[in-house]
Amino acid sequence: MTGKLKAICSLKGHSGIVWNTSWHPKGLMLASCGEDKTIRLWNYKDGDKSTLKCLLADGHQRTVRAIAWSYCGQSLASASFDATVAIWDNKSGQFECNATLEGHENEVKSVAWSRSGSMLATCSRDKSVWVWEVWEDNEYECAAVLNAHSQDVKKVVWHPHEDILASASYDNSIKLYMEDASDKEWTCVGTLSSHTSTVWSLAFDKTGDRLVTSSDDHQFCQTQPPKHTQH
Repeated sequence: MTGKLKAICSLKGHSGIVWNTSWHPKGLMLASCGEDKTIRLWNYKDGDKSTLKCLLADGHQRTVRAIAWSYCGQSLASASFDATVAIWDNKSGQFECNATLEGHENEVKSVAWSRSGSMLATCSRDKSVWVWEVWEDNEYECAAVLNAHSQDVKKVVWHPHEDILASASYDNSIKLYMEDASDKEWTCVGTLSSHTSTVWSLAFDKTGDRLVTSSDDHQFCQTQPPKHTQH
């Protein structure tokens, strides 16, 4: 039986809209970002005892729209309306921006790490989805620029076990992408068109067998994504 949900802690400090939050994989730290161009890292404790660990304020020139921890917990990626993505880590003993990814023409709306940590996906108002390969020593290389959408791309997520990427867009559709095993080129392998208005968000379940999407048409849909096959 599910008990009544209640607020246990209120974290204050941002000025303006708080756009996104992301739990560290170990669950003891929370990252938040917002309109004030900053990222805040909070030490989480039970009860109303959470405290600000550090403030990251020198990575972006405009609103920070989205943040995502890598699955290993070593890196944090932030996407901004300044058309860049910043990569943060604390290898030096404190969190610093050690890489800035440029290429998008407009606001970057979402960022997501693949399960292996070897790839990063970003999407933008410029209608494109980018796939970045992650190398050692904070090196990132663009592996693909995918222009399957006809409008602003709102969200990208990776399949939890396979290298399958999904994106949601203002064009009312969801696109699925995979790398072709024969030529190593990324291509759009499927389009889901169940919605009649902007698709704002999407998420795979933990098995990767189902994808749920939410839309401005006041509906959410579930679907079964394709298996990662040779093609």
